[in-house]
Amino acid sequence: MKTAKLIELERQRLDLIEEARAALRAIDNNTDAKRAKELEARHDAAMRAIDANALDIDQAKLEAETEEHRAAARPEMGGTAAAGVDGPGAFLSGRRADWVDARGNPVRVLSRADQFSQRSYTGPSVGDLIAAKISGPRNEAEERALSASTNSAGGFTVPEPLAQDFIDLMRRNSSAISAGAITVPMESETLAIARATGDPSVAWRAENAAVSETDPTYDRVTFTAKTLAGGVKMSRELAADSLNIGALVQQQLAAKMALELDRAAIWGDGSGASPTGVTNTSGINTVSMGTNGAAIADYDKLLDAIYELTLDDVPGPYAGIMHPRTQLAIQKLKDSQNNPLTQPEWIRNTPPFVTTAAPIDETEGTADNASSIVFGNFSHLMIGLRQSVEIRIFDQTYAATGQLYVQAWMRADVQLSQPKAFSVLTGVIPA
Repeated sequence: MKTAKLIELERQRLDLIEEARAALRAIDNNTDAKRAKELEARHDAAMRAIDANALDIDQAKLEAETEEHRAAARPEMGGTAAAGVDGPGAFLSGRRADWVDARGNPVRVLSRADQFSQRSYTGPSVGDLIAAKISGPRNEAEERALSASTNSAGGFTVPEPLAQDFIDLMRRNSSAISAGAITVPMESETLAIARATGDPSVAWRAENAAVSETDPTYDRVTFTAKTLAGGVKMSRELAADSLNIGALVQQQLAAKMALELDRAAIWGDGSGASPTGVTNTSGINTVSMGTNGAAIADYDKLLDAIYELTLDDVPGPYAGIMHPRTQLAIQKLKDSQNNPLTQPEWIRNTPPFVTTAAPIDETEGTADNASSIVFGNFSHLMIGLRQSVEIRIFDQTYAATGQLYVQAWMRADVQLSQPKAFSVLTGVIPA
């Protein structure tokens, strides 16, 4: 159900889109160079406002969805407490200071609805700075950005608020974060957190009887920031003549980095300088499709994997992450009368998230074209992220060909707070 806030935000989005389109039409009908630059700045401002509006709409939708779950769980509505709403996992929203560092300082933890950037950025966009690098700054803000961090290689780092907006854009593109993984901002290269390795024992006791002791069920794991980087080249002519090149470059880099972050967070093997993901962490549950893998023909194996979570008393909500090939096979399941198979309740209550980061060349016995589905309560997947993401624009690296180079760097690591909160179904092969 749409709330008044969501309806108003969607109206604002339509107005912003029309404003951007009006600026484009005015540019097409205007040959005055000075006026064209003013219109370009107006268009860029509208596009930035559209991006900010999209984040607000996402958060409003999640708030509305959460409120619906809460309403359904209230006793007067005939419901029961929903895990992950007001029950287990609620502390992971980042709105409470339950996480503290070694000095007792609160650690900000972000759920999918939270934004990394804590203030609205109204300065020059990546597109503005690309244009400024070619034809010179159009205003004081662009001039400050260009002069603040120019290096000997002819590049400069974009302002930190703009880099934080890039992080939020990347997080929106991440399937792992959409499924519930939390983001832990890292103030330094390493960050130690506690991990549950077992459950405490409890028992009824007689008056004055001793309370039974249990072995420690916690240990420490440490985030160690690892570097992920990428870049894109473009011609000066394209950058100068295309109004949307900056936004396009930013969106593509954010999407590609989110894709690789998903791969590392879920399927990373820790080789080289990459993180170790869920499937290669000891202590998770595993279910196999068979000795040499098998195609999905019904829901039985998927239910077996979810069953492992319930056996370990892992509270919901659960989600599943898989390759689009696997999701397509599930969606096509039919009975002997060629009717779509009715989904069991456990499957209906476990939303699927798809990503091409999922490998489809895993080995299962003699099969070398297998894939896997990762089920779990993804609030136990923690992505440590350094707060300083660098985006640099170079004009000398490829000066011989007259090209610009936009480069993005980020540092992150992955840890699980409770490995048993995940169950992996391996050996899924195509029919």
